[in-house]
Amino acid sequence: MANEWLISVILRLVRTKTRVKQKINITACLNNLDELRGLYSVWGVDYDVVIECMPPIISIFLSLSMYLNGIFNMNKIKDVLLFTKHNCNYYMNQPENIILKYYEIQGRKIMLYYSSYVYMTLLIYLLLPTIPVVIDVIIPSNHSQERNFLYKLDYGVDSQQYFYYISIHSYVGTAVVANLIVACDTTYMLYSQHAYALFAIVCYQLKTVHILDTGNLINLKNSYLLEKYKNIELLPEEQKAVCTKLFNCIKEHQNAIESVFLTYSNVLESLFTKSILSQLFCNITCLSITGVETVMKVGNVGDMIRFGLFTFAQAVHIFFICLPGQRLVNHSEQVYAAACEVMWYTLPKKCHSLYKFLLARSSKSSKITAYKVAPMTMETFLAIIQTAMSYFTVLLSTT
Repeated sequence: MANEWLISVILRLVRTKTRVKQKINITACLNNLDELRGLYSVWGVDYDVVIECMPPIISIFLSLSMYLNGIFNMNKIKDVLLFTKHNCNYYMNQPENIILKYYEIQGRKIMLYYSSYVYMTLLIYLLLPTIPVVIDVIIPSNHSQERNFLYKLDYGVDSQQYFYYISIHSYVGTAVVANLIVACDTTYMLYSQHAYALFAIVCYQLKTVHILDTGNLINLKNSYLLEKYKNIELLPEEQKAVCTKLFNCIKEHQNAIESVFLTYSNVLESLFTKSILSQLFCNITCLSITGVETVMKVGNVGDMIRFGLFTFAQAVHIFFICLPGQRLVNHSEQVYAAACEVMWYTLPKKCHSLYKFLLARSSKSSKITAYKVAPMTMETFLAIIQTAMSYFTVLLSTT
C-alpha cells in the first residue's frame, strides 16, 4: 500500500509537471553562471586559475542536462511509473511479491548510501574554504586570514566587500547542483532496480516451473534444496498445469522487458541514454582536470583534500552510472541460465516448442547504452578511467 501511494503521488507530480519547481531549479543553476565571467576574466592570464574554474562550470551543465532530460521525457517517466504500479498491484497477493519487496529494500539502501556519500563529500567540499574565515573570527589578529571563494567568481562588484553575500549565493547554488545530480542518479538507479526484480521473478518461476506448489519455496536461498524435486513424474493433469506455468513464464519474461507498446529495456534505454552520454563526457573532463588540480595543490593541504574529494567523486559517479547497466546485463543473463536449467525432459512434448522459444529469446541480454556508443558495464567503466588518466597525463605535462 505504501508503494502504491508513493507511486500515485509521483504520478500526480508528473501530470502537473511541477513547473514552479522546475523553474526554480533551472534558475538556481543558471545563476551560478557568474563563474563564466570569472573564467573569462582569467582566460589567457592565469592558466592555473582557468583549470580551477572549469570543473564547477562543467558540473552546472551536467546537472542541467540531467534535469532537462527528465523534463523533456515526462511521458516516458509516466509510462515507467504506471508500469511499476501495475506490477506492484499484480504481485500484491502472490509469493513473487517477496522478490519485489527484496529489491525495493535493496534499492532504498543503494539510494541512501549514494546520497549520503554525495552529501558528505559536498559538506566537506563546502566547509574547507571557510576554515580561514572561522579562524579569523575565533582568533583575531592584526593580519586577517585570506578569504577565498569556492571558485573564481566575477559579479562585477568588489568581491571582498560583498564576500559573505557572494559566498552564500555560491554555496546555495552548489548545493542545488549537487541535489539535482543526486535526484536524477537515484531515479536512474531505482528504475533499473525494478527491472532486476522482474528478471529475478522470471528466474524463480523457471527454476520451479515443474513444481506446482511453490508457495513454500519463495524464501529458499539455497538452490540445493530444490534437488528433491528433480526427476519427479507428472500426472497428465499436472502436465497441463506445468505447460500453463511455462507459458506464463514466457509472458512474465515479456513483462520484464515490455512496457505498454515498447520494451521496458528500450523505455529505460531511451529515457537515460542521451543523458548518460553527456554525463560520461562531463565526468571524463572533470576527472582529468580535477586530477591535475589535486597535483597542483600539493603544497596546500586544504585545497588538495578538496580537489582530491572532487576527483574521487567523479570516479564514483562514473561507477554508479555503469553499475545499473552491468546489473541489468547480469540479471537478464541469469534468465537464460535459469532457462537452460529447466528440466525440459519432464515437460509435455507440446511444451518443447515453447521452451525453445524461451531459450532463443532469453539468449539476448538487455542492456543500457550511452546513446548506442558503449554499453554501461564494468568494462566500460575501466575503459573510461583509463581514458581519463590519459587526458590527465597530457594536461599535467602541459602545466
